[in-house]
Amino acid sequence: MQLNIEIKTSLKREYSLCTHAVAFYKKSLKEFELKHHLTTSAFLKKFEAGRMGDESDFFDWYGFAKLLARWQKTRTTLQSTVR
Repeated sequence: MQLNIEIKTSLKREYSLCTHAVAFYKKSLKEFELKHHLTTSAFLKKFEAGRMGDESDFFDWYGFAKLLARWQKTRTTLQSTVR
């Protein structure tokens, strides 16, 4: 029984970490969108088609968008377990 409690506590902690990561990446993406006057969705299409250039900002934006998707997927997976 104690192990189940510890596992559930760990999963809740992981869920909290995911929630904070999602908030961080959403905020970061919003900053990129405001700076470049482009939605992340439109940016990803242009970037993946090779039409955005090689600025390091664009590689960060791309990476953050991909990381957000992964954190959201993990959080969704954990959500049913911790509730």
